[in-house]
Amino acid sequence: MITVEEAKAHCRIEHDAEDGLVSSLIAAAFRQIENRTGQAFEKVDGAEMVLDALPSGTGGIELKWTPVRAVNQVVYLDPLGGEQTLSAGDLSLDGRGVYPVLYPAAEWPASKSQRASVKVTADIGHAELPADVRAAALLIVGHLYENREAVVIGTIATDLPMGVELLLAPYVIHRMG
Repeated sequence: MITVEEAKAHCRIEHDAEDGLVSSLIAAAFRQIENRTGQAFEKVDGAEMVLDALPSGTGGIELKWTPVRAVNQVVYLDPLGGEQTLSAGDLSLDGRGVYPVLYPAAEWPASKSQRASVKVTADIGHAELPADVRAAALLIVGHLYENREAVVIGTIATDLPMGVELLLAPYVIHRMG
């Protein structure tokens, strides 16, 4: 992530009066980047994904995040309703696709099929923020700081040819359908 100090230096802010605003602009910039690219750039340890049942056999579970640094555990209800846990050692993560797929070491155990009976916990996000994503985030923060209203009157504006879209293009996951 970007610190408030980095964003203030980028925006040439020399006082602390707007630190709260700058912090919220950083969060907004990363939400925009994550929505635009379909990737998680903020490191989150212990992100959760809920399912209604485990697959049968050896099929995989496509995780909703990319990238996934590690899968911590899968907690599920067995057919009798008892809570069971599969640890990281019982699981295999295939990160070759756009969204990583989680497989069992052997095969999935039987699980109760009911709403929210399975919870996958994982550490997600890039281990280090790529330099081009950092630059795009700072451009967005600077734009939001300078333009605090939805409409700017009396100006002519143009997108920078080497701006945010160009910087984020390698990270965009194109969706079908």
